[in-house]
Amino acid sequence: MSTFSTQRRSLVVRAVGSGAIVWLVVIAMFIVAVVFANGFATPANLNNVTRQGAALALFALAQYLVVLIGHVDLAIAANAKLSAIIAAIVMNGSDQNLLLGLGAALVVGLLVGALNTVLVVNFGVESFIATLGVGTIVQGIALFIAPVPTGQASPALGVFYSLQLPGGLYAIVLAVAVVWLLAWFVLRRTVWGRHTFAVGGDVAVAALSGIRVRPVQVGSFLASGLLGSVAGVLLLAGSGVGDPNAANGMEFTALAIVVIGGASLAGGRGRLIGLLGGVALFALLGNVFNLLHIEVWYQQLLRGLIILLAAALFVNKVARPRRARLRSGAVPDSPTTPVHTNERQ
Repeated sequence: MSTFSTQRRSLVVRAVGSGAIVWLVVIAMFIVAVVFANGFATPANLNNVTRQGAALALFALAQYLVVLIGHVDLAIAANAKLSAIIAAIVMNGSDQNLLLGLGAALVVGLLVGALNTVLVVNFGVESFIATLGVGTIVQGIALFIAPVPTGQASPALGVFYSLQLPGGLYAIVLAVAVVWLLAWFVLRRTVWGRHTFAVGGDVAVAALSGIRVRPVQVGSFLASGLLGSVAGVLLLAGSGVGDPNAANGMEFTALAIVVIGGASLAGGRGRLIGLLGGVALFALLGNVFNLLHIEVWYQQLLRGLIILLAAALFVNKVARPRRARLRSGAVPDSPTTPVHTNERQ
């Protein structure tokens, strides 16, 4: 292979990893939508797109935190569903029960995250299998409790979901933005954030460097559980009831967003700016396709193609160095081996 071809491939991979390509696609889709989709560029529609993307942003962030440590969480959709149902039942349409309902939803999220932690961290079960199994169980519990839409959100929650700030921005979008800023601060400015990237980059090297690997992994799964439950509350705020069909397939949509946003499925690499681009892309997809009256299955087909393309790029980049290390028999040299955290956001 020529040096030029190698450099070109490396440039493409870096562009994907930085999130640049996904933002180029978002800009291109935005331009196409402005030209061909009537009503797309209106302030009302654009604000609606941001509100629709708010829950998506929470799901993506939950998945991102787990992918950073080299795992996946396929229980986030079921977690959100059960959290929404429990919160709706506890609230029962009363503002007096608002805080109690929110607390119940967060407890559900922590329990799901804790169960994932026990299986993956303590028993060493592969995260894909463990979280898929947990998600299936949680979804079964949700359907048992509420085979049909049940419960009712407190009126105050619905008011907050519909509240618009000066300029038309929804308050719920601002709240989600605050959550993202907090995640950025933790990942970029704290020791835990640096350790998260280090553990995802190489568990063995991180351990040899004195990093307590298990607490980092536990923290990521618990944070994912909490964010999943918050996303469920947001869905409840929008629908007003605990819907057993809410968030169906969202675990894979979130994983797709993480991948196209530039995070490595092998762990240790990813930027929030790229993740935000993935959220924007998928939020625009649904809105633009609806305005253009395009069949839903085309959207699903496009999502699948995007996932395969992005995954292929990263598998190629991750697999080649790994095969080279195996051929050379390389192992971590010593406890003083430096840890490359790739912590830039």
